[in-house]
Amino acid sequence: MSKLADHIKETPSRRDPPYRPALLLDGAGRADLASKIGDADNYDLLQLREMVQTAPENMEFRKALVSAIASAEYAGVDAFSRKVCEWQDWDVPWSLIMAIARQTWDEVRHAQLATGVLESYGCEIGEYPDTLAGGAPPPSVTGNGAGGPPPGIMSDPIVTLSAINVSLEGGALRLFEETSKLGERIDDPLLARCYDYNWADEVTHAMIGDYFVRELALENPEAESRALRAHAMFEYARVRLGEQQTHELKEFFAEEMQRATAALGGQAGGYN
Repeated sequence: MSKLADHIKETPSRRDPPYRPALLLDGAGRADLASKIGDADNYDLLQLREMVQTAPENMEFRKALVSAIASAEYAGVDAFSRKVCEWQDWDVPWSLIMAIARQTWDEVRHAQLATGVLESYGCEIGEYPDTLAGGAPPPSVTGNGAGGPPPGIMSDPIVTLSAINVSLEGGALRLFEETSKLGERIDDPLLARCYDYNWADEVTHAMIGDYFVRELALENPEAESRALRAHAMFEYARVRLGEQQTHELKEFFAEEMQRATAALGGQAGGYN
């Protein structure tokens, strides 16, 4: 590993103001959050969207929603910029490094746009806790001590691309589309325009994942197996640990994971 990649790997995530993960809030922090949005457990994207739609005049709900999304954008800047450095030591196409560099800049723009929306509400980054912190995996995967990201997610490009660009960024497509439509419904043109722009970028990010997973797995069945297992397990983990999901949908993803793992001759782990 090069000195730069080694230095980046050992450097902790930083932001001004510092990250303040929602999962680590103490009693006082949860009480403060509850005083703003009714209950600390309401700090969930699906719940917050419903709350904003029901009470669009409540600016705290809007602040909380955009803060929760903005947190992931700042974490994306951190995570993808690290990949630009780390992956230069690996046997991957230079075009992939450039694609991830472009994706990093997209995340910077998303963070800037979200920050601007918050400022229009009279809010600042850090006023609400972070749903993600730095390059940490999503709480929806690691929360409550149940499971974790597929093995090797942080050290295998094909697994990272399959789980993050294809699955997570693919999920962001719906998040941004629905947030943009919410902005239209509540007559918040800045919210609508911001997340329409972000939605367009997520289309590209998902395509980057699709394209380079195919390239890296070309004529390599073992690599293709890793990609498919990572995608199936990550999708199942997101749904199983997410909120407001139907029992039938959870069962569907469980079956898909088992089918993919069995077909590829692998072992499912961490998601039973």
